[in-house]
Amino acid sequence: MKHAQVLTLISLLLGVGVKAQSISLEDLGALQLTYATALAVDSYPGRPMAARVGFRPGEALSLVVPVRVRQTTYQHPPGTEVEKGDRIALLSGPEIHHFNTAFQMLADRLDIAERRFNSNRTLYARKAIDESRWVEISEAYYALQLEFEHMRHFHQLLEPAGEEDSMWLTSPAPGLLDYRQPQPGMAAGTELALIIPIQALRLQVAVPLAQRETVAALAFGDCEVPVAMVSGIAHEYFVEAWSEVLSASCRRLPGERLMVTPVMAATGYSIPRRAIMQWQGETAVLIRQAGSLTPVTVELLTTADDHYIVSSNVSLDGQRVLSTSVSAVQGILMGLGGE
Repeated sequence: MKHAQVLTLISLLLGVGVKAQSISLEDLGALQLTYATALAVDSYPGRPMAARVGFRPGEALSLVVPVRVRQTTYQHPPGTEVEKGDRIALLSGPEIHHFNTAFQMLADRLDIAERRFNSNRTLYARKAIDESRWVEISEAYYALQLEFEHMRHFHQLLEPAGEEDSMWLTSPAPGLLDYRQPQPGMAAGTELALIIPIQALRLQVAVPLAQRETVAALAFGDCEVPVAMVSGIAHEYFVEAWSEVLSASCRRLPGERLMVTPVMAATGYSIPRRAIMQWQGETAVLIRQAGSLTPVTVELLTTADDHYIVSSNVSLDGQRVLSTSVSAVQGILMGLGGE
């Protein structure tokens, strides 16, 4: 009986030679029709992607040695949490002694230059010396002051180690110690270590270009971390994105790689997978409107268990979506037959 009713409907549709845009429930006869309610969602999970724990450029403190260091003995393994003032390395070599001597000599020169600057400033105010002489004295003083400050920033991190050729280097701030020393010794201007603030640790991911405007958070385990920044410069098919700072309960090791699920912020609708059909070359669902079923095109966004998350130009929130006998009704609408 069921197949006879379907064939009758097909004959009617083929008789007019067009695909129906909707179909009356009365014309479906004994077909078993079950509906599911489409539920609106404001976010949905994307495909898992690889993330790396790190910090944004400029957020870590870089320790650069102003002189050659022949031997560096680090006091802690990389990743150790240190406090401001903690000893992090023993610097050894004759250059360390030379640096201390040069710093003290520079401090003495600056003291003399400052006294000269102050005394001549009074003379210049009384027009007792000409302007060119005052400019010469001022430039010499300021140049020494800049040189002294440059050395002082590093010198104030040093502590005596009991030998004139060795000094302890202390941490300028609290954070995680990181360093790489591929060969013994390091030249002046070499980065000796990084101090990574705990509050700088974030997730870094490469986001597909198509998702750059919708990615809102990154989920892993029991954690969901909002996205803080998405780059506006593409690297081939991806853009770089950074999460907010990782909380203590979600913290991972710097450099650690893990899989995360991106959370997309976009309006969508959750519907059963079995409700999906193909209609006029597009993905669609059948919506019950009064006494008829009408196809509405949708776009598949992702899967969630036995449901799809879809988007549509038409609001589907709360709509009754056909979830059984879908292929049969599809065939009738297309004039091809049913189940």
